[in-house]
Amino acid sequence: MVFLKLLSRIPLNILYVLSNLVYFITFYIAGYRKKTVYTNLRNAFPEKSDQEIRDIAKAFYKRFSDFAVEVLKGITISAEALNSRVKFTNVEILEPFRSKNQSVVVLASHQFNWEWGLLAGCLQLPFPIDAVYQRLSNKAFDQLMLDTRSRFGGNPIEKNSALLEIMRQKDRLKALGIVADQSPTQDAPKHWTNFLNQPTAFYLGAQQISRLAGYPAFFMHIKYISRGKYEVKLINIGLPPYEKGSFNIIENYARETEKAIARDPAGWLWSHQRWKLERPADS
Repeated sequence: MVFLKLLSRIPLNILYVLSNLVYFITFYIAGYRKKTVYTNLRNAFPEKSDQEIRDIAKAFYKRFSDFAVEVLKGITISAEALNSRVKFTNVEILEPFRSKNQSVVVLASHQFNWEWGLLAGCLQLPFPIDAVYQRLSNKAFDQLMLDTRSRFGGNPIEKNSALLEIMRQKDRLKALGIVADQSPTQDAPKHWTNFLNQPTAFYLGAQQISRLAGYPAFFMHIKYISRGKYEVKLINIGLPPYEKGSFNIIENYARETEKAIARDPAGWLWSHQRWKLERPADS
């Protein structure tokens, strides 16, 4: 981990040279998860030609490589440098809630660069971000990511204890950050909807937390401007009170995520195995 911290201090423009090398290796030599990437793209965009799919895949691998070095840079990047690269464009949308001491839920997707988006949110939003995360199997790397995500006042919360911890601190002003497009485990409660032209399961956590805590919900739309430059817009996708049994937040989140992907198809994490589950006949 010391080596990664030292590597992180290299100027970003030089790290992007490393990114170019990573892209060449992952796409042309190693073929990192190429079958998964192409399968996901074809299923999501059945109307696109083979050449269009290949073009998106190549652009994805370039962006994925940039994401890797940007996460690395996040270990030591200064607040000033981060604020110059990631800008929230409508922070004022949260002011009515902050003035009433009302916490909110901010739902991100695996749209690059969600890690920088959450980090910059700690600096630019009017309250701290408690980001829900999944513990990594490598303890040293897990600790490194925890340290990185908490650098600017963030408070990472482990997923398995998230609901209990959130309800325990229900009255503490915060923005609860959740990357909500992960694939649920087989036995987890889930909501099924059509997403990117296929039946897709979503965790119920974001809906449950928003309803139980009475938090408004926002989608964090990340717009790619240029290499290492992003704009973030917050879009309201739910206001309390919520009806019991409603899935409006999940449905609105799925639709906003689809819009973000349609605008920038290379910017989503196509390499993860999002569609591991088959929809049961009775759901």
